[in-house]
Amino acid sequence: MTDLSPTGARILNANENGMVGGHAAALARLEADGLVVPHRDEGGTHWMTEEGWAALNAWREAHPERDSVPDLPTIPPKLPAKQHDAIVTAAGRPDQRVPGRDDNDVYAAGETWFRGPTLRAVEAAGYATTFGRYSSLYLTPEGRSYARQRGNVDVRRRRLVICACGNEKKPHPGFNEYGNVNAGYPAGELYTGQYHRSLRLAADALTDASLTRIMSARHGLVDLKRPLLPYDVTIGDEGAVNPQRLAEHAVSLGVHDADVIFLGGRDYAELLRPAIPHLYAPLAGGMGEHRGLCKQAREDSALREAWWKTAAELHETQPAK
Repeated sequence: MTDLSPTGARILNANENGMVGGHAAALARLEADGLVVPHRDEGGTHWMTEEGWAALNAWREAHPERDSVPDLPTIPPKLPAKQHDAIVTAAGRPDQRVPGRDDNDVYAAGETWFRGPTLRAVEAAGYATTFGRYSSLYLTPEGRSYARQRGNVDVRRRRLVICACGNEKKPHPGFNEYGNVNAGYPAGELYTGQYHRSLRLAADALTDASLTRIMSARHGLVDLKRPLLPYDVTIGDEGAVNPQRLAEHAVSLGVHDADVIFLGGRDYAELLRPAIPHLYAPLAGGMGEHRGLCKQAREDSALREAWWKTAAELHETQPAK
């Protein structure tokens, strides 16, 4: 009889009426040992063979105290095809959004999207949720777990990067023939100073643009595509963003379910921290030191991963309220 490895035992022990799923390499090993066979109608899942059941029963007898393995969640039932595809599609997106018809950027780009009944079903199952007042759906921890176990997708918490704004900005866009102000600039293009550009280049190396926000002293946390007019406001000025508004923005971003790195000065970081207790601000010293660290982060993947490791640890020890 084949001796089960700890990983193989965990996978078989979490079976659902003989159906098992898990990491492709582990399933391949079990299949090679004749303990499981692939199921042609269940992508990524296998069925236990008689030899598999025998090996599992022998393992259970040898480990009576571990009949229920706490460190491996029970494999969830496979969803209907459209719902399954919606979760797997979201897991493959950096922002983990479950795209629907109302997500205009996805629809306009011709990317995969899903109809209302599918979105409502995955939300009702607890695999997706909305953040704040926005209607788009994003994967929950349970949704990511489903994608890992049922879709073999290596997905983790979202990685958000927030950059401080800058004093130097593009000029006022002027007025049209009717005396109305011309359209502003996308927030990602408004700030022209070398310091801010350094922060942005580091952010580009750390995460996807869809997960980058600028902390505007006037407008709060803004998407890179949001049109803004130049302004002359800094933290503490009349008309500057306040902690309550930042807290609302943080909720709408779902920061409670994301690792968050802030690139910028201490005054901005401290204003953000009540809304994002697990915020990691790796930059120290003055602007010159900040730019040097940003350059290192762009060039050194190990440093970037070290920053994200710290951000993940802070997420575990300083959870959002």
